[in-house]
Amino acid sequence: MARVQRVITNETCNQNCWFCDARRPVEDRDFVAKAALHERIARACEGDTREIVLTGGEPTLRSDIAEVVALSGRSGARVVLETNAAVVDSERARQLAAAGLGIARVQLVAWGPKADEITRDPGGFEAAIRGIRSLAEAGVTVEVTTPIVARNVDDVGVVPSEIVRAGLPVAAMVIVIPTDAPDRSECATLPEIAAAATTIADSARRVGLSVRFDPSTFVPPCIFERPERVAHLFALNRGNATRNGYSRVAECEPCLVADRCPGLPATVAAVSSTHELRPVSEHRLRRRLTVVSTVEDQIARELVGHDELRHSAYGHISEYTVRVNFHCNQQCEFCFVSTHLPPPQEAAVREAIEKAGREEAVLVLSGGEPTLNANLLEYVRLAKTSGVRAVELQTNAIRLADTVLTQSLVEAGIEQAMVSLHGSTAEISDEITGAPGTFASTVLGLDELSKTSARLRLNFVFCQSNWRDFPRFIELVISRWPRAAIVFSFVGSHTDVVPRTTSLIPRFSDILPSLMEGLGRATEAGLIVEGFDSMCGLPLCLVPDAERAKFTEIAVAEDGGGGEFVKGDACAGCAEGYRCYGVRRGYAELYGTDELRALAAGDLSPAAS
Repeated sequence: MARVQRVITNETCNQNCWFCDARRPVEDRDFVAKAALHERIARACEGDTREIVLTGGEPTLRSDIAEVVALSGRSGARVVLETNAAVVDSERARQLAAAGLGIARVQLVAWGPKADEITRDPGGFEAAIRGIRSLAEAGVTVEVTTPIVARNVDDVGVVPSEIVRAGLPVAAMVIVIPTDAPDRSECATLPEIAAAATTIADSARRVGLSVRFDPSTFVPPCIFERPERVAHLFALNRGNATRNGYSRVAECEPCLVADRCPGLPATVAAVSSTHELRPVSEHRLRRRLTVVSTVEDQIARELVGHDELRHSAYGHISEYTVRVNFHCNQQCEFCFVSTHLPPPQEAAVREAIEKAGREEAVLVLSGGEPTLNANLLEYVRLAKTSGVRAVELQTNAIRLADTVLTQSLVEAGIEQAMVSLHGSTAEISDEITGAPGTFASTVLGLDELSKTSARLRLNFVFCQSNWRDFPRFIELVISRWPRAAIVFSFVGSHTDVVPRTTSLIPRFSDILPSLMEGLGRATEAGLIVEGFDSMCGLPLCLVPDAERAKFTEIAVAEDGGGGEFVKGDACAGCAEGYRCYGVRRGYAELYGTDELRALAAGDLSPAAS
């Protein structure tokens, strides 16, 4: 049985959308009866159901909808309500929250009067906005669902920016693709869907709103001219390979996601037969389109990362990285975070922070981009009262150009900020981040951070696009943020999201001359460079001599690296191997382990073989 079960509560609706094929003019008494609905819920709760989606018609037309929510949640499944929210007032919202409603997905087919034209419900848009605010005030997480149909393809692109501009408490935007309607001309064509979804994705990225496709409806990535721009909208897995009403075409045969994509929706494809399809041919793109099993499982998997810091004074210290959201306003090729995921539940974030506090761990608040989360200040304050050893913010600092936000975060308890900056120029940085114009914003954010008491660290990830730039990067830091430290990182290949290709990952031996030149200049200027002994650093035998002398003496924990690292033949004779992770498996697959050398005890030079 599927982990997500949809239960129809009723079939009438207070709106009459042109494209809707679910609405009925009157209720079927037998279908809408309590006993019949309770039986449908009981069937939905069988097996390994993780989520029950209550839908309609319009479920809130039922006077017993709070009771239905409570019944649906008794099995432990998360309860989601699909609604237009037009009849949800403060009292109804409180009832739904008290009954255990986890998420309300509120439909906004467009913004403003255009929405009322499509729903044929004068005043319905403003009522929906009030309903969204009421639900959020009651403690219910609100997502907005927006269908792409023929009547709104030119209008939906503004919805993300308008949501943010209006200050609506919306956690994510969910794109729905109707593929059938009473009049099929109401359905958008494949070219229209591709253009509108791309516009929504671009707009949402600019304003920091999480967006994804609803898994209950589907279009394949091959319809997009540049599918890499919208990869974060998808959550494909092998359970998605078959779907009623979908069929494969000749272009599907060589596609790398054919094992997790059902093909084209027949009804829409019929009116889009000339649309060019672009089968997925790059493994990098395949990885970015994929989740492990369900969105919820992927969120649980990525919410918290645990590491053991090796501290010279304290020994091993637990470090918890908590991802307060997953979406980001940049899209670095080497990012290992599933940025298409919706934000985790606030309760789960709080629980993770409090656990870090109980263990007196170092807490790293990360993302995606954590400054896009409206609750970030609250999370920092919670961390400080929970007993964590220290609080670090991992960020690209784009939003920290806002002086008030930056000062507020530091006053709340941010003691250290690690800012990702991967080049000395906009040309290099913006290419790597895939977000033109953001280099300038990050620089301004760093300027603001440098005025505060927070320790400032700049994370430079060595990859093929920037390793030659490292000396110039050092000069930029010396001239502009001289009290900052540099964190050395080598691009990782430890998840299926990061491409394991030589076009992204350089050889250690290739980057070393540039690295050593930059380190020499940093030493002259008194600039600290750290991170060589982390999992994102270098094998000990390849660390430049001056930095190797600073390499921690503390041994790697027995399970250090989580099985991700391997060692070469030379490592067997290395007297210093106890404090070195080795190399990542992905790196060894590309380049082998011949660069590694054995070290004699206490020796700063490779031992003679």
